[in-house]
Amino acid sequence: MCEEKQFPFWEHIEELRKHIIHCFFAIVITTIVLMNNKNIIFDSIIFGPAKKDFITYRLFSNFTRNFLGFNFKPILFLSKNLEIQNRKIFGQFNTYIFTCIIGGIILSFPYILYEFWRFVKPALSKKEKKYSKGIIGIISLLFISGVLFGYYILFPFLINFGYFFKISSLPKNIFDLSDYISLIIYSVFSMGIIFLFPFFIFFLSKIKIISYIFLKKNRKYAILIMLIIASAITPGDILSTIIVFVPLLILYEISIYISYYAIKK
Repeated sequence: MCEEKQFPFWEHIEELRKHIIHCFFAIVITTIVLMNNKNIIFDSIIFGPAKKDFITYRLFSNFTRNFLGFNFKPILFLSKNLEIQNRKIFGQFNTYIFTCIIGGIILSFPYILYEFWRFVKPALSKKEKKYSKGIIGIISLLFISGVLFGYYILFPFLINFGYFFKISSLPKNIFDLSDYISLIIYSVFSMGIIFLFPFFIFFLSKIKIISYIFLKKNRKYAILIMLIIASAITPGDILSTIIVFVPLLILYEISIYISYYAIKK
C-alpha cells in the first residue's frame, strides 16, 4: 500500500501543471543555450554528416581498408562535401529556430522523465520507488543511444544513398535545406523511440500482457515485422535495411531476458 496521503483530483491537475511548467522551462533554457552556440550546433553537428571527413566515413573506411583489405569509401561515402541549398526567404532562420527547439527537447529528455517520475512518485510503493529510479536512467540511456545511432549510423547511410542513387547522369543531387533537416530529425527521433523497445517490453511484461515465452515462441514473426519496420524507415536498399535491422534484432533478444526478469521479480 502507498504510504502517501490521497489528493483530490484538482490537486493532481495542479501538481501536473507544475511539472509541465518545469519541463517547459527546461526546454526553453536548453534551446536558448543551443541558440547561443549556433556555429557548434550547425557547422559541427547538424552539417557534420554532410562533410566528407565525417567520423563515420573515416572509421568505416579505415575498418574496410585495414581489416577487410579494400576501401569502400569511394563507392559508399562522400568524396566531396554535400551541396545544400536554401530556397526560402526565411528558410535558414526557421531552420535555426526549429532545430534548436528540437535539440532542446532531446537534451531535456532525461529531466522530463525525472519530472514525470516526481509526479507519479506519491502513488508508488517503497519497492516501486526503488526500482523506478533505475528505470529512469535506463530509459534515458536507451533513448540517447538511439539518438546517437540515428545520427552516426543511420543518417549518414541515408544521405549517402540519396546522394549516390541516380535515375540519370543529367540531374544533379543538390539537397534542399529543409529536406536535410527533416531527415536528420527523423533519423534521430525514430531510432530514439525504437531503442525504447526493451522498456515497452518490460512494462507489458509487468502488467502481464506478454511474457518471455510469448516472445521466444513468436521470434520468427517478430523478425519479419522488424524487417518490415527496417525497410519502412529506410529507402529500402539492402545495406540501410540491415543497418537498422541488426540493432532491432539485438534489442528484441535483450527484451526476452528483460521480460523474464520483469515476470520473475
